Amino acid sequence: MDSSQIKFITLTNNGYIDYTLNCLKSLEMINFSTNPLNCYVIGEEAHDILQLNEYNSFLLESNNIDDTKFNKFKCPNWHNITKRKFEIIYDALLENQFVCITDGDIVFENKDFMKYCLDYIKDNDFVIQNDTFSNKNHKNLCSGFMFIKSNEKTLEFFNPSIVEQYVKSGWTDQVYVNKFKSKLNYRLLPLELFPNGKYYYKNYEKIKPMMIHFNWVIGHEKKEKMIKYNKWF
Repeated sequence: MDSSQIKFITLTNNGYIDYTLNCLKSLEMINFSTNPLNCYVIGEEAHDILQLNEYNSFLLESNNIDDTKFNKFKCPNWHNITKRKFEIIYDALLENQFVCITDGDIVFENKDFMKYCLDYIKDNDFVIQNDTFSNKNHKNLCSGFMFIKSNEKTLEFFNPSIVEQYVKSGWTDQVYVNKFKSKLNYRLLPLELFPNGKYYYKNYEKIKPMMIHFNWVIGHEKKEKMIKYNKWF
């Protein structure tokens, strides 16, 4: 795999930095070094912490102090933060053949996860995590982990100027992706290798995942789940 064709990115802020550090630590533990994770940060405190620990950190401008705080899923300010994901995805797509974006509440378990995505995408526009409990169910895609091919369709799909018209209170990036997913060709990543939280909590003794997304819980219940399953580093 030519790692130079893939940009690996995440979005974080002051209130979310511990989860991002945990995600970064999980990458170190599996010796994943081909594509360092680029952290786009809202808040100077988190940016300074990442730089101090010699991680790739890029400070994003923000005039809203609430954007730097920990925000629960679908809280009133959630849309202001998640719309920034489209900015960093779009900018990365402009300059790279592929973009892999991860949420910070993901723990990586196998260093071949990105190679798997590159092989798996084939002629599709992107591959994405499944947020249901069946590999055949396409009802709810999870935008917390996506591997995206740069082309005219994806550049239009993730263009912030187009997305902006749909941004409102209660809106999320996942709502947008699911509402308009028919515009792109995509493949769902297998649940046993890329489980969402609820699937993992039920099946963790039977599977050997490449990564685990600790969603399906609210707020800092994520940390409690990570501690319970020995994934808080």
